[in-house]
Amino acid sequence: MTRIGFMSDLHLDSNQFGHFERQTLKDVLKKARIDHLHIAGDLSNDLAKISLPFIEDLRQELPISFNLGNHDMLGLSEQEISGYDFQVQQFGQTKLVSFSGWYDYSFVPEKSKEEHLRTKTNFWFDRRLERHLDDSSITAHILQKLEKLLASLNGPIIVALHFVPHKDFLYDHPYFQRFNAFLGSQAFHQLFVKYEVTDVVFGHLHHRRQSQAIDGVSYHMRPLGYIREWKLTQNFFNTFPQYKIAQMYRLHKRYNTVKNLEEFLNYKKKHLADELRDALIILDTKS
Repeated sequence: MTRIGFMSDLHLDSNQFGHFERQTLKDVLKKARIDHLHIAGDLSNDLAKISLPFIEDLRQELPISFNLGNHDMLGLSEQEISGYDFQVQQFGQTKLVSFSGWYDYSFVPEKSKEEHLRTKTNFWFDRRLERHLDDSSITAHILQKLEKLLASLNGPIIVALHFVPHKDFLYDHPYFQRFNAFLGSQAFHQLFVKYEVTDVVFGHLHHRRQSQAIDGVSYHMRPLGYIREWKLTQNFFNTFPQYKIAQMYRLHKRYNTVKNLEEFLNYKKKHLADELRDALIILDTKS
């Protein structure tokens, strides 16, 4: 049996992952008896200078693989992005297929392409990426390659991707609804069902959910996300209510008010292992 651990959305730069954070993660993985770790995208905004050295450091402890997220693509050429897609790893009889994915606006069909592009250009991170095709064409190309690959594989298949493959995981909140178009595509789910994929791990949407089976596919989403979104940050304010601000719903603002406080730094050190463990998905494969 191989115990595969999955994580996503570490955002090493935004979360200021230093020696203590790396060592805590290593300890969590060791305690969980992880044989192989796969990271499903968004390690950082700098693949060469931050993400790859981090991966090499972890590889001193255990085997690591990863696929790109949109943040990892910053500064990469289309050829470099494609080079990380559609890796296939064998664990006993089980294959792990990993790729980044993309989006085609199909989650928000009531808006026009022009409306989506205005939102993307003004607000969304991906405006900083230089892709050679439009979003729908990129997704169609990925789906074509994915179907060809899945059709060629036998035995149990686990898929890891970054983007959201089913509409049931989207935020139902007025502020976030305008971004749903850029989160993924329902077409990925349709292929997973067609080729009887057993498990799918993804991230991108910074919201941890319990594993959920849809049409026979088991979905797993437990991204780490930004520290301002972490459970330990919310719990800190519950433990130290004197630091609450009037607009607690403004996560960035509330975090900035406490991030340098000795009480918060100590609280983070005490509870970081629990936060990392909560963002760890474990799937056991048979030999």
